[in-house]
Amino acid sequence: MNKLIEFRRKIELSKNIENKDILKVITWLKKRNKKNRMKAQKININNLKDWFVHKNGNISHKSSQFFSIEGVKVSSAFEREIKSWDQPILNQKHGGILAILTREKKSGIIEFLLFARREPGDKNLKLCPSFSATQSNINRAHGGKKTPLSEFVLRKSKKNVIGSTIHYEEGARFWQKPNKNVLIKITNNEAHKIKNENFIWLTLSQIKKLNQKKGIINPFVKTILFMI
Repeated sequence: MNKLIEFRRKIELSKNIENKDILKVITWLKKRNKKNRMKAQKININNLKDWFVHKNGNISHKSSQFFSIEGVKVSSAFEREIKSWDQPILNQKHGGILAILTREKKSGIIEFLLFARREPGDKNLKLCPSFSATQSNINRAHGGKKTPLSEFVLRKSKKNVIGSTIHYEEGARFWQKPNKNVLIKITNNEAHKIKNENFIWLTLSQIKKLNQKKGIINPFVKTILFMI
């Protein structure tokens, strides 16, 4: 039987017995917000380390990795406010991988692993996919640590992959940027080894309820779970 079809069947069974309460989750997220601080300060682009503004106005990293910001001239045959315009656009050639890990408890309850993280433009933490990384981050072009949970997402064997799709970012801001969205099942033994305090296991019912609250669920979570 197709893995995704079988997983959907198990999800329907899980709905009858799974935890639907979100009060403890909201309390947990508030505590994580207090403990995880980030300071973002606007600076002149010329003061960014290893980033350059080229003579044509494009902006890129000295490694040619990560992304570049380029100018485009757009002419539209569709009915728009104006027929043509100029704008900047973000060009990230290799896209990224977004993954959510899932487990089936002995009780039959299905849970999904979400990661509380804050991006530089975010005021508060949001619940994001278990794994989020561009190809440049996977290659560790930043010189830092490998992305958490790489051992599950990047392993060669695909036997635990429940579903996988390619999703393109919003075209008005990103130039043909694809993301690979993946849903991966891990064992309960593997799940117990994940100790990071910013990870949380939630049922689909809890995620749906949290999605009704403003600014809690990251849009990529919804994109990945749309396949089920």
